[in-house]
Amino acid sequence: MSDIFREVDEALQKDKAAKFWKENGNLLIGCAIALVLGTAANTGYHAYKSAQNQKETAKIVMAADDKDMALAMEKAATTTKGTHKIIAQMNAAPLFAKEKNFTKAAALYESVLKDSAAPSDLKDLATILYTRSFLLTDEGKKADPKTLTAPLEKIAANKNAAFQFQAKLDAALLYGSNLKDYAKALSLLDGFEKESQSDSLLEKATALKHVYQYEQSKSKKTSP
Repeated sequence: MSDIFREVDEALQKDKAAKFWKENGNLLIGCAIALVLGTAANTGYHAYKSAQNQKETAKIVMAADDKDMALAMEKAATTTKGTHKIIAQMNAAPLFAKEKNFTKAAALYESVLKDSAAPSDLKDLATILYTRSFLLTDEGKKADPKTLTAPLEKIAANKNAAFQFQAKLDAALLYGSNLKDYAKALSLLDGFEKESQSDSLLEKATALKHVYQYEQSKSKKTSP
């Protein structure tokens, strides 16, 4: 008797399964296809990104081997995107500066500053190097140094900035050597010895501090 009940139960289960498949079979097949296609698309996307990354990296490597590395890097910057473009620009700029083409160097640093893809620390470094290059251009020599101090002071005031003390040093140079504001320059140079800095940076800050202290005392003596 139990065998009969079991057979009837199995038959009912098969009928239910058949009915469910008839009503929902197309949906299940569609979901299965979407899942397979989604997995394939995801894998394909990562493979595409990897191939693109290798392709753009190769452009920078080839530029680095070029006889005219500055021009090659500038060209690589025009044919690459995102981080690769920024890397090419940051490599090309100092090469043009070395050739005393400060206008080109400043323009490349400025492009990095305007690029939303550039990391904040890299933008800070570009700000510092742009200021240095711009000051050596014909336009920069005529510009008001005061207008160039604000971006540097913003970095100098950020304790989390990787180039905080380099910005402090460069801002101090503008205030002391260009604007003759020795008090402001000395305030920016204060605290270098209390932080862990490179020997080179600390030596420059110490030397400038002595120079501006001397200039400040001299100006006080000559003032009425």
